[in-house]
Amino acid sequence: MRPQTSPPGPRLNAPSHGWTPRSRFEASIRGEMPDRVPAVIWDNKLPGGAFDQTLLDAGVCVVCKSSIYDVDLDGIVVETEKWSGLDGHPRRRTTYHTPCGSLQKVEAIYPFTVWYEEPPFKGPKDYDALIALAASRRFIPRYDAFRNRDAAYGPSGIARAATEATPMRELIYELLGVETFAVEWFDRRDHVIALFDALLDARRRVLPLLANSPAPFIIVEANVAFELVGGQRFRQFYIPAIEEACDVLHAAGKLTGAHLDANNRLLAPLVAGTSLDFIESFTPPPDCDLSISAARATWPGKALCCNFPSSVHHGGPDAVRILVRQLLAEAAPGAGFSLGVIENVPRNDTIITVVEAVWEYGKTPL
Repeated sequence: MRPQTSPPGPRLNAPSHGWTPRSRFEASIRGEMPDRVPAVIWDNKLPGGAFDQTLLDAGVCVVCKSSIYDVDLDGIVVETEKWSGLDGHPRRRTTYHTPCGSLQKVEAIYPFTVWYEEPPFKGPKDYDALIALAASRRFIPRYDAFRNRDAAYGPSGIARAATEATPMRELIYELLGVETFAVEWFDRRDHVIALFDALLDARRRVLPLLANSPAPFIIVEANVAFELVGGQRFRQFYIPAIEEACDVLHAAGKLTGAHLDANNRLLAPLVAGTSLDFIESFTPPPDCDLSISAARATWPGKALCCNFPSSVHHGGPDAVRILVRQLLAEAAPGAGFSLGVIENVPRNDTIITVVEAVWEYGKTPL
């Protein structure tokens, strides 16, 4: 069940009968219909300089990614080393000294993302250390920092808490790596599940902190590749963790979402049965394989925060404008729908085209 929340109220400098970029976005993720479809952009996708003011003038809502807590590792000694790789990008080596042994990982730091070049898991002897690392996590609220980010753009912005993906994502992508996970799942599944349980216990400790936070919505799942996860594993490990988070957060009046930015056609029927309120970064064709109309039909009652397909930016402003109009027509009448730039794009000028076209074509019935 979606938590009951009050309708959007008037804001400072609110244009169009009390609606602002923020209140439009808030209404859209509640599944409601503002006066027009919100245009959104993540703060780390802003082009910078005069571009940013042009986007704000065009009515964009800036979604500011923000941490809502710090993590302290109780009883763990952490060492960090930084250097520049041969490709010119920074590298970071982190070593964790746990009571059950030491772990080491290497990350490559790129603009807007981090790649895990060397996961901490090197072999079966590392399971105990990874479980100890998960058990050591202590979560310290940073609510004031979140509030500051939430106020950064006034009525033209809103803060988004860092993603709280279910433990299997961290286990596969960050701790073991995809290929190693496949081997370990076959050879030592009981060890993998023991590590999953330790990560799930840590997640359970953070849920009350999220429930008591000022964040109005929380992303509780992210980056699910169905080709890797499969239906059986999604049902057994992902859905129970999603539902547990939804229960806690809905009881506190929060909305819950999932960041599903890849192919969703095969995953969609499973997601339909969850209590998630909205899907973030949903990307329609030509980049991914599920259309807006199919998503609406499969996920009735779930709002869509739609990412404009990144590849179309290569076609220039005319191609972008045409597809914006088509996507808005497919989403009509527009309840529970927003459109914008949530993933990386190859050029800056067409970001403005997306926002201006959403404003031009995104009027919804009153």
